[in-house]
Amino acid sequence: MPLLTDTSLEPFIALLKAEGRHAVLDVCCGPGDDGIRFVQAGIHYTGVDPFDGNVRYAVARRLSVSVAEPARLPFADNTFPAVWAVESLAGLTADQADGIVRELERVAEPGAPIAVVLP
Repeated sequence: MPLLTDTSLEPFIALLKAEGRHAVLDVCCGPGDDGIRFVQAGIHYTGVDPFDGNVRYAVARRLSVSVAEPARLPFADNTFPAVWAVESLAGLTADQADGIVRELERVAEPGAPIAVVLP
């Protein structure tokens, strides 16, 4: 899996397009600001967030978002060709972060780029 050192959205979108990846999972997506940008770039977007208020706001923006904890994602193994999870590890202990990273790897296709910010 590629290691990205620039976690701004534009280089990640460019990477997805260069690799022919047409879908992304956004973990801890908040109100969907990044989701709007993925959709505008032509990338199929799925978001999850643990907070119902964020999900309601993102859904009102016509994004495909549902309530889910990053440590227990409701998707099958190897589902997504890319994962954007730059907010998912904020404020966590090393053990908690390790568990979430394993969950991100589980739902990502083999070799899929996964973007996170390490605490």
